Amino acid sequence: MYHFFIDGVLLPVPPSKLNIKIKNKNETVTLVDGSEYNVLKRAGLSEISFECLLPNFDYPFSVYENGFLNADYFLDLFEKLKVEQRVFTFCVERGASARSFFNCALEDYTITESSDEGFDFRVGIKLKQHTPRKTVVINSAADSSGAKISETKREITTKAGNIAYKIKSGDTLWALAKRYYGDGSRWKEIYDANAENIETAAKNHGRASSSEGWWIYPETEIEIKNGIK
Repeated sequence: MYHFFIDGVLLPVPPSKLNIKIKNKNETVTLVDGSEYNVLKRAGLSEISFECLLPNFDYPFSVYENGFLNADYFLDLFEKLKVEQRVFTFCVERGASARSFFNCALEDYTITESSDEGFDFRVGIKLKQHTPRKTVVINSAADSSGAKISETKREITTKAGNIAYKIKSGDTLWALAKRYYGDGSRWKEIYDANAENIETAAKNHGRASSSEGWWIYPETEIEIKNGIK
């Protein structure tokens, strides 16, 4: 059974199909002798697309974490993500333990109304992978004539340290590991260091466990060991 989460919000009806386009920016050029040459370049940003059903009635096949939410709730979420130009986590859950996480921005979405769907909506969504931009500082010097005599390049770096953090709505351990460690696959380190607080919060919200940090809740206080601010 698939579950799709956008910014931590579960879509009520899992899409039947998910498309992930792994883009490439290679370029083929034709040389003067007529032969072709393939110029290899770094990979482009992946694109994710799918179509989802947003019911306006609580059907038996729809799933909600905390009670029924009508289509307007999800449409408002999509519009907010688009207008705020915010990066968020898109998650696909396949069964009990197989999960894929993507840092994305909402590229565009298309709302379709049809008499066949009654008062429900179908929404086609396109997401684009987001990678953080690196900041580079270039130092240069010049002699008395103004001619440049040296140039160095260095990336801005920050010191690692323990970071006190309070969980916010939409957070995932994967996204926090990506932010503070630069590697989302290190989410287990955050969970292991804060298992007691995370499990307590899950039980306070009526769950038997957090499923190793899958369910985390706003206002839970954690510490991210040796994170980069």
